[in-house]
Amino acid sequence: MSGTELSVIVLCYQAGEGIHHVMDPLYEQLEAAEIAYELVLVANQWPDRPDPTGQVVEEFAMHRDTVRTVMEEKQGAMGWDMRSGLAAAGGDFMVVMDGDSQNPVDDVLRTYRRMKETGVDVMKGRRIARFDGPYRRALSIVYNLAFIVLFRTRGLWDVNGKPKGLTRAAYEALELESDDWFIDAEIVLFARRRGLAVGELPVVFHRNDERASFVRPAAILEFLRNMARQRFRSRS
Repeated sequence: MSGTELSVIVLCYQAGEGIHHVMDPLYEQLEAAEIAYELVLVANQWPDRPDPTGQVVEEFAMHRDTVRTVMEEKQGAMGWDMRSGLAAAGGDFMVVMDGDSQNPVDDVLRTYRRMKETGVDVMKGRRIARFDGPYRRALSIVYNLAFIVLFRTRGLWDVNGKPKGLTRAAYEALELESDDWFIDAEIVLFARRRGLAVGELPVVFHRNDERASFVRPAAILEFLRNMARQRFRSRS
């Protein structure tokens, strides 16, 4: 959207009616912020997995000029959804968050304003308190320690933390590739490799009471595969 200062991309996959808990208050906050913004609701879906979310977000966007929807047949997991939302966004600043209510919607404008204040290219959430259970917390600790050892990212923690904020110039420079969960880490890793400034925003991460987590044990193998591929690439 021409002249847009801020694009907010919400990943709505399988959120159903629960997406109202995110998009309703977020829309109200953006309307009150006096910023030229757009709200991009990404509701891609697999053709063989019914998901009512697309209809929910389309009805919400119908009479709101600043709200857009992205609804395509999925060709990948969360990373593909994020990339399709970013590709559709036109703002000078882009902030991505999940549509599962685990991050408070207030974090979107906090991310944008912190980026403006500090001048960083990329901003990421750093979960200083999280209530999503011991399994997820333990997995995150191991993953982040491995990331530091393999990629020497000392000074940064919680590479998967959201929201993720990028300037347009940073987004275009990163040339993101991942179709899966690794895209959060890829943003941080590619930004570091290109000498971009990365900032962290302290956030609180709530339990998801709407649905079961999509991060299953198989995700561990996915993370390990991606980390090995990126480590090999950095040596070549």
